[in-house]
Amino acid sequence: MEQPLNILLMGERLRAFRVSKKQTMKEFAELCGISERYLADIERGVKAPKLETFVRIVNAAGVSPEYLLQDSLVGVDKGNLVRDTLNILPPEQQTLFQDFILGLVKSMGQGV
Repeated sequence: MEQPLNILLMGERLRAFRVSKKQTMKEFAELCGISERYLADIERGVKAPKLETFVRIVNAAGVSPEYLLQDSLVGVDKGNLVRDTLNILPPEQQTLFQDFILGLVKSMGQGV
């Protein structure tokens, strides 16, 4: 069964990413080569970006397409999702998360 494109969740995820990087709509729109209004419509789930625009958004954000489309894809690479989600966190939280994961792996006898 085909999974529909969930533009609302894609837009929410894009906005959360932009806000986490402390970028204004204007700054991010300029990086993507689109208008602030178009970015606002994408973030609110009113419009789905054209493929070319989506590629520019992904490249400007530095996230995988799976990160933004995870609610619409059947086969999602979980490794990319973890990496992209981790990259959104502030540096101090990234360090805490990394230390937690490494400690967990070590406690499971997997050694790092």
